[in-house]
Amino acid sequence: MGSTIYYFSATGNSLTIARQIAKGLENCKIQSMAAETPHEPVGGPDNPIGFVFPVFYIGLPRLVKRFAQKLNIRKGTYCFAFINFGGYGGDTLGMLDDILKEKGVYLSYAAGVRMPGNSIVRYQASASHVVQKLIKNSMDKANEAAGAIANGKLQPVKRNATLLSKMANRGLYKGISEWDEKFEVAGECTGCGLCAKVCPVSNIKMEKRRPVWQHHCERCLACIQWCPCEAIEYGKKTIGRRRYRNPDIDAEDIIKGRTQGI
Repeated sequence: MGSTIYYFSATGNSLTIARQIAKGLENCKIQSMAAETPHEPVGGPDNPIGFVFPVFYIGLPRLVKRFAQKLNIRKGTYCFAFINFGGYGGDTLGMLDDILKEKGVYLSYAAGVRMPGNSIVRYQASASHVVQKLIKNSMDKANEAAGAIANGKLQPVKRNATLLSKMANRGLYKGISEWDEKFEVAGECTGCGLCAKVCPVSNIKMEKRRPVWQHHCERCLACIQWCPCEAIEYGKKTIGRRRYRNPDIDAEDIIKGRTQGI
């Protein structure tokens, strides 16, 4: 018997939550959704499956959607999900539940929590005292969720803002192939290549010690947030804005998660 949590994390929020929930579950392993989707069926009556990830445009990140659609889950599996968001969760859990129902399973437990947002293209990162408060609250919620999941508690998805989420989430896909053309690299870039290493979909190639985006961006913004020199900008929108990375996670955690379980 054992549990598996599949997570997607660009700046560390979802990874900290996944780790915290895993602590409260028996024999639980966590695996990044940026890694290869398992070829064999997963789950089963004695092997719960969980999903931990951020909300993008009040809906599912593309990477999460693709992973969930490809994952082969055995019938009778207790599935759970825990999302985190900077503003509003919308119908994100409902979107995931719809995908799972097509496989003959569903979310037995669904929950979420507000965390420091990392969408630097749209807004300024939270001040440090706000970050600390939000992270502490999220860990309390993760502990609560772990206890409920360990006991097989049922907390189904409560659908809300279904149409709004569907419409807003379409914005994530609109013009996606050209979206990364606005990334710019300043002279401060040292050519360390960390931006390429943390990208969950290998969308960045280093050419002449400068990052070049390959036009299949997930909009996770890991490249901007993890750059040690703050040399990456998105047009003029991000100039002068604070960067955000979860203080309990380092770049190696993100890099390792792309290819192996933690």
